[in-house]
Amino acid sequence: MIRILLENDEFIVIDKPAGLAAQPGEGLRDDVITALERQFGYRLFPVHRLDKDTAGCMMLAKDARAANKWSNRIASREITKRYQAWVAGLPNQEKGTIEDALHVKRGIQAACTLWTLRETWLFPLQEHSNRRADVQDGGHVHNNRIGVDRYEANSSIAAAEANFLTLSLLDLELSTGRMHQIRRHLAGIGLPIICDDKYGDFSLNKALRKNGIRRLMLWAYELVLPLPSLESPNLPIFAAEPAHFISLRQTLEREGRILDKRNTEQSDEKTI
Repeated sequence: MIRILLENDEFIVIDKPAGLAAQPGEGLRDDVITALERQFGYRLFPVHRLDKDTAGCMMLAKDARAANKWSNRIASREITKRYQAWVAGLPNQEKGTIEDALHVKRGIQAACTLWTLRETWLFPLQEHSNRRADVQDGGHVHNNRIGVDRYEANSSIAAAEANFLTLSLLDLELSTGRMHQIRRHLAGIGLPIICDDKYGDFSLNKALRKNGIRRLMLWAYELVLPLPSLESPNLPIFAAEPAHFISLRQTLEREGRILDKRNTEQSDEKTI
């Protein structure tokens, strides 16, 4: 049974499990829409979608009118969507904004992702030492600027810890909602999400699987909805940390080594 985080007369917010597609599709055994129809007994309409392998907060409406209403509120940025991702590499600053446009079916559209570095670990991985990530083309438009070189892992760390992989945990917030936006943006700046089999570093993913790390490390951990209460004009909704995030942290605490966090108060945010 899918966990319900919030329900009212117009919509529900669920904690979508990783590995479950958001809607029906060819070759799929199950999906969120079908599972919820069995659970609730009536049809639901997705307000937004999550990738199959992304866990976390997902909003569905109880009728088409409500779906259109809340989709428009997402488009107008009245709803905040926050994510966490484990990436390969170490950014050279504490926070930033990625504003690379993306190719979509209707052409080229603006896309904006805000990120903040939370922590960085060294993880022993003999088969894959620190190097520039071999990431896939995410369909970016860089305005004549090369994105992959902007956030190379700290070279002194890479040299000193040649048999260790640098992993960083990022907080992310979407200002737009393009298909695979976070995955494409992070791959485009040389910080691929680990175990991303579409835009990530394939050889790294293969090495990680041998260490028991197999799922896409992207989690939609929070939705902030414009539902005023006595305490606040907005209502934050949090998903439970998924099992594969918990497992990775346990592995890092057991086998890895945490690096000192940077002073976020002194870092300057840069737009790229």
